[in-house]
Amino acid sequence: MGKKRLFILEFKGDFIKPCPGTKKYLCCGYNIFHIGEGCPLDCSYCILQVYLNRPGLKVWGNLIEDGFKVLENFLRLRKNQGKITRIGTGEFTDSLALERITQLSEKLIYFWKEKSPYGVLELKTKIALTEEFFSKFEGDPRIIFAWSVNTERIIATEEKGTASLWARLESAKKAAEKGFSVAFHFDPIIFYPGAEAEYPQVLATILHNLPHNKIAWISLGTLRYPKILKEIAQKRFPHTTIYSYEFIEGLDQKKRYYIEIRKALYQAFGKLIKETLNDITYYFCMESERIWEEVLGIPLKSSEEVAQRLDRVAMRLCSL
Repeated sequence: MGKKRLFILEFKGDFIKPCPGTKKYLCCGYNIFHIGEGCPLDCSYCILQVYLNRPGLKVWGNLIEDGFKVLENFLRLRKNQGKITRIGTGEFTDSLALERITQLSEKLIYFWKEKSPYGVLELKTKIALTEEFFSKFEGDPRIIFAWSVNTERIIATEEKGTASLWARLESAKKAAEKGFSVAFHFDPIIFYPGAEAEYPQVLATILHNLPHNKIAWISLGTLRYPKILKEIAQKRFPHTTIYSYEFIEGLDQKKRYYIEIRKALYQAFGKLIKETLNDITYYFCMESERIWEEVLGIPLKSSEEVAQRLDRVAMRLCSL
Protein backbone atom coordinates (compact mmCIF):
# COMPACT_ATOMS: atom_id res chain seq x y z
CA MET A 1 0.00 0.00 0.00
CA GLY A 2 2.82 2.37 0.88
CA LYS A 3 4.31 2.00 -2.59
CA LYS A 4 1.11 3.42 -4.14
CA ARG A 5 0.72 6.58 -2.06
CA LEU A 6 2.68 9.75 -2.72
CA PHE A 7 2.75 12.51 -0.13
CA ILE A 8 3.93 16.02 -0.97
CA LEU A 9 5.14 17.57 2.27
CA GLU A 10 6.97 20.59 3.57
CA PHE A 11 10.40 19.45 4.71
CA LYS A 12 11.89 21.19 7.74
CA GLY A 13 15.05 19.12 8.15
CA ASP A 14 18.50 19.26 6.60
CA PHE A 15 18.47 19.18 2.80
CA ILE A 16 22.20 18.41 2.71
CA LYS A 17 23.47 15.42 4.68
CA PRO A 18 26.76 13.54 4.74
CA CYS A 19 26.45 9.90 3.74
CA PRO A 20 25.62 8.04 6.97
CA GLY A 21 28.38 5.55 6.19
CA THR A 22 29.14 3.01 8.86
CA LYS A 23 31.53 2.90 11.79
CA LYS A 24 34.85 1.06 11.58
CA TYR A 25 34.81 0.71 7.77
CA LEU A 26 36.06 3.05 5.05
CA CYS A 27 33.53 5.50 3.56
CA CYS A 28 33.86 7.64 0.43
CA GLY A 29 32.80 11.00 1.90
CA TYR A 30 29.75 11.40 -0.30
CA ASN A 31 27.13 14.12 0.29
CA ILE A 32 23.37 13.64 -0.06
CA PHE A 33 20.86 16.15 -1.43
CA HIS A 34 17.72 14.96 0.34
CA ILE A 35 14.90 15.15 -2.25
CA GLY A 36 12.45 12.71 -0.64
CA GLU A 37 11.99 9.41 1.13
CA GLY A 38 10.78 6.02 0.01
CA CYS A 39 11.04 4.17 -3.27
CA PRO A 40 8.35 2.76 -5.60
CA LEU A 41 10.70 -0.11 -6.45
CA ASP A 42 10.76 -3.02 -4.02
CA CYS A 43 14.05 -4.83 -3.39
CA SER A 44 14.14 -7.55 -0.75
CA TYR A 45 17.45 -6.29 0.65
CA CYS A 46 16.52 -2.59 0.78
CA ILE A 47 17.61 -1.02 4.07
CA LEU A 48 14.85 1.57 3.79
CA GLN A 49 12.55 -1.15 5.11
CA VAL A 50 14.23 -0.50 8.46
CA TYR A 51 14.83 3.23 8.26
CA LEU A 52 11.39 4.33 7.06
CA ASN A 53 8.59 3.03 9.25
CA ARG A 54 5.71 5.13 7.89
CA PRO A 55 4.12 3.86 4.68
CA GLY A 56 4.09 6.12 1.66
CA LEU A 57 6.44 7.82 -0.76
CA LYS A 58 7.39 11.36 0.19
CA VAL A 59 8.67 14.29 -1.86
CA TRP A 60 9.23 17.79 -0.57
CA GLY A 61 6.93 20.50 -1.85
CA ASN A 62 9.43 23.17 -0.77
CA LEU A 63 12.44 21.54 -2.44
CA ILE A 64 12.68 24.02 -5.32
CA GLU A 65 12.07 27.10 -3.18
CA ASP A 66 14.10 26.14 -0.09
CA GLY A 67 16.20 23.08 -0.93
CA PHE A 68 17.79 24.52 -4.05
CA LYS A 69 18.85 27.63 -2.10
CA VAL A 70 20.48 25.44 0.52
CA LEU A 71 22.20 23.45 -2.23
CA GLU A 72 23.46 26.60 -3.97
CA ASN A 73 24.87 28.00 -0.71
CA PHE A 74 26.48 24.67 0.16
CA LEU A 75 28.15 24.39 -3.24
CA ARG A 76 29.35 28.00 -3.09
CA LEU A 77 30.83 27.51 0.37
CA ARG A 78 32.63 24.35 -0.68
CA LYS A 79 34.02 26.10 -3.76
CA ASN A 80 35.22 29.06 -1.70
CA GLN A 81 36.97 26.59 0.59
CA GLY A 82 38.68 25.06 -2.44
CA LYS A 83 36.82 21.77 -2.03
CA ILE A 84 35.32 19.65 -4.78
CA THR A 85 31.79 18.37 -4.09
CA ARG A 86 30.42 14.92 -4.82
CA ILE A 87 26.71 14.88 -4.15
CA GLY A 88 23.77 12.70 -5.11
CA THR A 89 20.10 12.09 -4.50
CA GLY A 90 19.86 8.29 -4.40
CA GLU A 91 20.29 7.51 -0.71
CA PHE A 92 16.75 7.63 0.72
CA THR A 93 14.97 7.13 -2.60
CA ASP A 94 15.75 6.15 -6.18
CA SER A 95 16.96 9.28 -7.99
CA LEU A 96 14.80 8.75 -11.06
CA ALA A 97 11.99 6.29 -10.30
CA LEU A 98 9.50 9.15 -9.70
CA GLU A 99 10.95 11.44 -12.37
CA ARG A 100 7.93 11.31 -14.67
CA ILE A 101 5.88 12.83 -11.83
CA THR A 102 8.36 15.18 -10.15
CA GLN A 103 10.90 16.18 -12.85
CA LEU A 104 13.30 16.86 -9.96
CA SER A 105 16.36 15.38 -11.64
CA GLU A 106 15.57 17.40 -14.76
CA LYS A 107 15.53 20.57 -12.64
CA LEU A 108 18.80 19.58 -11.00
CA ILE A 109 20.49 19.06 -14.37
CA TYR A 110 19.40 22.54 -15.48
CA PHE A 111 20.53 23.91 -12.09
CA TRP A 112 24.00 22.42 -12.66
CA LYS A 113 24.22 24.05 -16.07
CA GLU A 114 23.06 27.45 -14.78
CA LYS A 115 25.15 27.59 -11.56
CA SER A 116 28.18 25.67 -12.88
CA PRO A 117 29.32 24.49 -9.45
CA TYR A 118 32.70 22.95 -8.69
CA GLY A 119 31.34 19.49 -8.21
CA VAL A 120 29.57 16.48 -9.67
CA LEU A 121 25.97 15.34 -9.29
CA GLU A 122 25.27 11.60 -9.21
CA LEU A 123 21.78 10.35 -10.07
CA LYS A 124 21.56 6.72 -8.98
CA THR A 125 18.75 4.48 -10.21
CA LYS A 126 17.54 1.00 -11.16
CA ILE A 127 15.14 2.08 -13.88
CA ALA A 128 15.54 2.47 -17.64
CA LEU A 129 15.69 5.90 -19.26
CA THR A 130 14.42 6.72 -22.74
CA GLU A 131 15.87 8.60 -25.66
CA GLU A 132 13.12 11.17 -25.12
CA PHE A 133 14.37 11.83 -21.60
CA PHE A 134 17.94 12.53 -22.71
CA SER A 135 16.79 14.65 -25.67
CA LYS A 136 15.91 17.47 -23.26
CA PHE A 137 19.51 18.14 -22.25
CA GLU A 138 22.95 19.08 -23.41
CA GLY A 139 25.52 16.59 -22.21
CA ASP A 140 27.56 17.48 -19.13
CA PRO A 141 30.33 15.21 -17.78
CA ARG A 142 29.73 16.65 -14.29
CA ILE A 143 26.34 14.90 -14.26
CA ILE A 144 26.83 11.21 -13.50
CA PHE A 145 23.99 8.85 -14.31
CA ALA A 146 24.63 5.82 -12.11
CA TRP A 147 23.03 2.40 -12.11
CA SER A 148 22.96 -0.11 -9.32
CA VAL A 149 23.58 -3.41 -11.09
CA ASN A 150 23.26 -7.05 -10.19
CA THR A 151 23.09 -10.41 -11.88
CA GLU A 152 19.98 -11.24 -13.86
CA ARG A 153 19.18 -13.93 -11.29
CA ILE A 154 19.12 -11.42 -8.41
CA ILE A 155 17.27 -8.79 -10.46
CA ALA A 156 14.56 -11.33 -11.32
CA THR A 157 14.12 -12.68 -7.80
CA GLU A 158 15.04 -9.85 -5.42
CA GLU A 159 14.50 -6.51 -7.25
CA LYS A 160 10.77 -6.17 -7.84
CA GLY A 161 9.74 -3.43 -10.25
CA THR A 162 13.23 -2.62 -11.51
CA ALA A 163 14.53 -2.60 -15.08
CA SER A 164 16.38 -5.57 -16.51
CA LEU A 165 20.17 -5.46 -16.54
CA TRP A 166 20.18 -4.99 -20.30
CA ALA A 167 17.71 -2.09 -20.10
CA ARG A 168 19.92 -0.39 -17.49
CA LEU A 169 23.00 -0.79 -19.69
CA GLU A 170 21.15 0.48 -22.77
CA SER A 171 20.18 3.56 -20.72
CA ALA A 172 23.80 4.03 -19.68
CA LYS A 173 24.86 3.90 -23.34
CA LYS A 174 22.34 6.63 -24.16
CA ALA A 175 23.68 8.78 -21.31
CA ALA A 176 27.29 8.32 -22.41
CA GLU A 177 26.46 9.03 -26.06
CA LYS A 178 24.74 12.25 -24.98
CA GLY A 179 27.90 13.43 -23.21
CA PHE A 180 27.11 12.58 -19.59
CA SER A 181 29.29 10.49 -17.30
CA VAL A 182 28.07 7.13 -16.04
CA ALA A 183 28.81 4.97 -13.01
CA PHE A 184 27.91 1.50 -11.80
CA HIS A 185 27.41 0.14 -8.31
CA PHE A 186 27.68 -3.58 -7.64
CA ASP A 187 25.95 -3.22 -4.31
CA PRO A 188 24.85 -5.45 -2.81
CA ILE A 189 26.81 -8.35 -4.22
CA ILE A 190 24.89 -11.36 -2.94
CA PHE A 191 26.38 -14.78 -2.34
CA TYR A 192 24.69 -17.80 -3.93
CA PRO A 193 25.93 -20.89 -5.83
CA GLY A 194 27.29 -19.54 -9.09
CA ALA A 195 27.69 -15.94 -7.92
CA GLU A 196 31.47 -15.94 -8.42
CA ALA A 197 30.98 -16.80 -12.09
CA GLU A 198 27.96 -14.61 -12.83
CA TYR A 199 29.01 -11.28 -11.28
CA PRO A 200 32.18 -10.92 -13.38
CA GLN A 201 30.05 -11.57 -16.48
CA VAL A 202 28.02 -8.47 -15.59
CA LEU A 203 31.19 -6.38 -15.27
CA ALA A 204 32.52 -7.80 -18.54
CA THR A 205 29.29 -6.77 -20.28
CA ILE A 206 29.60 -3.25 -18.90
CA LEU A 207 33.23 -2.94 -19.96
CA HIS A 208 32.42 -4.26 -23.43
CA ASN A 209 29.45 -1.97 -24.05
CA LEU A 210 30.47 1.33 -22.44
CA PRO A 211 33.41 3.58 -23.36
CA HIS A 212 35.80 3.45 -20.42
CA ASN A 213 36.51 7.18 -20.53
CA LYS A 214 32.82 7.84 -19.80
CA ILE A 215 32.77 5.70 -16.63
CA ALA A 216 33.37 7.87 -13.57
CA TRP A 217 33.70 4.98 -11.14
CA ILE A 218 32.52 1.49 -10.27
CA SER A 219 31.84 0.49 -6.68
CA LEU A 220 31.71 -2.93 -5.04
CA GLY A 221 29.97 -3.86 -1.81
CA THR A 222 28.62 -7.13 -0.47
CA LEU A 223 25.29 -7.61 1.31
CA ARG A 224 25.24 -6.10 4.80
CA TYR A 225 22.27 -5.18 6.94
CA PRO A 226 21.06 -4.31 10.45
CA LYS A 227 19.92 -7.56 12.03
CA ILE A 228 16.32 -6.32 12.34
CA LEU A 229 16.10 -6.19 8.53
CA LYS A 230 16.07 -9.99 8.22
CA GLU A 231 12.81 -10.32 10.14
CA ILE A 232 11.14 -7.46 8.25
CA ALA A 233 12.30 -8.61 4.82
CA GLN A 234 11.37 -12.25 5.29
CA LYS A 235 7.83 -11.23 6.21
CA ARG A 236 7.53 -9.03 3.14
CA PHE A 237 9.38 -11.44 0.83
CA PRO A 238 8.65 -14.96 2.11
CA HIS A 239 10.36 -16.58 -0.88
CA THR A 240 13.69 -14.81 -0.54
CA THR A 241 16.70 -16.95 0.34
CA ILE A 242 19.38 -14.27 0.58
CA TYR A 243 19.28 -14.22 4.40
CA SER A 244 19.71 -17.99 4.67
CA TYR A 245 23.51 -18.05 4.57
CA GLU A 246 25.87 -17.61 7.49
CA PHE A 247 26.58 -14.06 8.59
CA ILE A 248 28.68 -12.56 11.34
CA GLU A 249 28.17 -9.32 13.21
CA GLY A 250 30.61 -6.80 11.80
CA LEU A 251 32.46 -4.06 13.64
CA ASP A 252 29.54 -1.76 12.83
CA GLN A 253 27.00 -4.22 14.33
CA LYS A 254 25.64 -4.98 10.86
CA LYS A 255 25.38 -8.53 9.59
CA ARG A 256 28.04 -9.35 6.99
CA TYR A 257 29.44 -12.36 5.20
CA TYR A 258 32.62 -13.82 6.65
CA ILE A 259 35.61 -11.95 5.27
CA GLU A 260 36.76 -14.99 3.28
CA ILE A 261 33.41 -15.09 1.46
CA ARG A 262 33.60 -11.34 0.81
CA LYS A 263 37.13 -11.69 -0.49
CA ALA A 264 36.17 -14.55 -2.78
CA LEU A 265 33.27 -12.54 -4.24
CA TYR A 266 35.49 -9.50 -4.82
CA GLN A 267 38.41 -11.51 -6.15
CA ALA A 268 36.13 -13.02 -8.78
CA PHE A 269 36.29 -9.58 -10.42
CA GLY A 270 40.09 -9.50 -10.08
CA LYS A 271 41.19 -10.16 -13.64
CA LEU A 272 38.81 -7.60 -15.16
CA ILE A 273 39.68 -4.99 -12.57
CA LYS A 274 43.40 -5.49 -13.06
CA GLU A 275 43.02 -5.11 -16.84
CA THR A 276 41.14 -1.80 -16.52
CA LEU A 277 42.53 -0.28 -13.30
CA ASN A 278 44.42 2.37 -15.27
CA ASP A 279 41.24 3.43 -17.09
CA ILE A 280 38.53 3.15 -14.43
CA THR A 281 38.39 4.05 -10.74
CA TYR A 282 37.11 1.20 -8.59
CA TYR A 283 36.28 1.47 -4.92
CA PHE A 284 34.74 -0.54 -2.11
CA CYS A 285 31.67 0.68 -0.28
CA MET A 286 31.87 0.27 3.49
CA GLU A 287 34.74 -2.19 3.52
CA SER A 288 37.82 -2.74 5.66
CA GLU A 289 41.42 -1.73 5.04
CA ARG A 290 42.21 -5.44 4.70
CA ILE A 291 39.89 -5.83 1.70
CA TRP A 292 41.45 -2.83 -0.06
CA GLU A 293 44.94 -4.27 0.50
CA GLU A 294 44.28 -7.94 -0.25
CA VAL A 295 41.92 -7.54 -3.22
CA LEU A 296 43.05 -4.38 -5.01
CA GLY A 297 46.55 -4.15 -3.58
CA ILE A 298 45.87 -0.55 -2.52
CA PRO A 299 46.91 0.17 1.10
CA LEU A 300 44.26 2.73 2.05
CA LYS A 301 44.11 3.48 5.76
CA SER A 302 41.31 6.04 6.13
CA SER A 303 38.02 7.26 4.71
CA GLU A 304 39.80 10.49 3.77
CA GLU A 305 42.03 8.55 1.38
CA VAL A 306 38.99 6.94 -0.25
CA ALA A 307 37.40 10.38 -0.62
CA GLN A 308 40.56 11.77 -2.20
CA ARG A 309 40.56 8.90 -4.70
CA LEU A 310 37.06 9.84 -5.89
CA ASP A 311 37.66 13.58 -5.60
CA ARG A 312 40.40 13.26 -8.22
CA VAL A 313 37.83 11.79 -10.62
CA ALA A 314 35.39 14.61 -9.85
CA MET A 315 38.10 17.20 -10.50
CA ARG A 316 38.81 15.65 -13.88
CA LEU A 317 35.12 15.67 -14.82
CA CYS A 318 34.80 19.33 -13.77
CA SER A 319 37.70 20.25 -16.05
CA LEU A 320 36.22 18.68 -19.20
